[in-house]
Amino acid sequence: MTSHIKDIVSIVRYGYYSNPISNYILSKTKEKSVEYYLLLLKNIWKKNKNMAIFYANKIIATTTTTTTILRELARFELISLYVKNNQFDMAKKECEYLRNNFKNISEYARNLMIPGLKLLNTKYNILDKDFKAYSDNYEENNVDKAILKYSQAREHIKNKEYNKAYELFIEGYFLAKDFPHPTMMCNGLNGAAWWMRNEDKKKALIPANLLEYYIGYYFDDLNYTYNWFDTIFEVYKINKSLNLFDISSVVMNYKNNVSFEIKSDFEEVYNNKSFFRNRSFKKIISHNFRDNLSIIEKVKNHKIPILFFSTYTTLIEKPFFTKSHILKLIFEGNKEKTIKYFSRDYEKMYFFNVMMSDFDLKKAERRLLNSEDVEDSEYNISPFYLARKKLITELFKKTKNFKEFVFNYFKLSDEEMKIFDVFLRNCVRYDIKWPITPYPKGKVRDFAIKYGLGQKRVALGYYSFEDDERVLIDDIIERFL
Repeated sequence: MTSHIKDIVSIVRYGYYSNPISNYILSKTKEKSVEYYLLLLKNIWKKNKNMAIFYANKIIATTTTTTTILRELARFELISLYVKNNQFDMAKKECEYLRNNFKNISEYARNLMIPGLKLLNTKYNILDKDFKAYSDNYEENNVDKAILKYSQAREHIKNKEYNKAYELFIEGYFLAKDFPHPTMMCNGLNGAAWWMRNEDKKKALIPANLLEYYIGYYFDDLNYTYNWFDTIFEVYKINKSLNLFDISSVVMNYKNNVSFEIKSDFEEVYNNKSFFRNRSFKKIISHNFRDNLSIIEKVKNHKIPILFFSTYTTLIEKPFFTKSHILKLIFEGNKEKTIKYFSRDYEKMYFFNVMMSDFDLKKAERRLLNSEDVEDSEYNISPFYLARKKLITELFKKTKNFKEFVFNYFKLSDEEMKIFDVFLRNCVRYDIKWPITPYPKGKVRDFAIKYGLGQKRVALGYYSFEDDERVLIDDIIERFL
């Protein structure tokens, strides 16, 4: 595979979100400079600074003229890595070299570097003179504009002007969403929720709900999302939200996948389930269940199995009752029997409510801009789960052989299900217009065609896993053919 450097630069502007395309390129490329550059970025995303510095220096040591752009992009990343390691003298040395040679670097590469370099220099005073922008084009990129908005917001925070900071964080969120850049979107919502929580706790719920939704929609890695969950936790705690248990459950179920310590507050809430599943919770569940009965009556029979399956894959702790004869009821399409089954206890009613509920994204965003509806801003169903459910219902919009798919799925072990759930979500969450389009081959392609899931989507889900992890995906997929 011959890689076009301009395409690669365009792809990596998405940061961590570009991981599936980066993996796809890595599996095809024969160019060592491209391989090293993508490995540099992947180690940055994994927060492995030592390996990232290793690959950055490996690229810089390359002398061929074809790798000039990647070499200077690697130097740019190296500056940031040195700053994070408090190696300011080494950062300054690389910074001076880069500034002195800036005019020799292509415009599209400069545009990637300028905002970050300016921000680093403003924050740490690495150089006496700032970087000269040879073009104003870098300001046209919405991610870079979002970064500037967040920087301005922090200046207002210093003066305790939290409402103005909130506005800037929200402006940055909308800019990042237009890109789209999930990490920057979440950073904006996180800043808005965190700094507003003590100023106006109800207003802080608005970005916190949206932040929870986008974590569910775009991410499965607690290493990447823990600080955002911590913000949501604090906002929900102040507001005495019953959803505090749901996010604590998510964090505790993923805690074994992180190397850092999870604060005890999450565990305390998680272990106190009876407190959150109290009379008030049961009253809300019953009320929502009655409301949702009118919704299921309007749903076409053939869509109910998809809603059921998408809800099942959404939940981390799989409900015990879903492996019983409910599958038969679901595929029979007998709504009366289905409703009767889910009305038997509160856990079943809760599942039914997730199955029948949606997150109104447009309404939530209107609240960001006009908080007059703030009293109605709390969701009784976790936005995290609703986002995950949306991914799966979208994936199976034009499905084929769905019943066979579901029965094959339920033959998987619990651990295989968890991995396969991530794969299915990734098929949709990474589906945007990329400069390079991945395509599946062999049994992965056969799987996409057999179930009508879309070849590009399945390829994105497949390459969202690392090369050693794809062996397990291969094994699972083979059992669906």
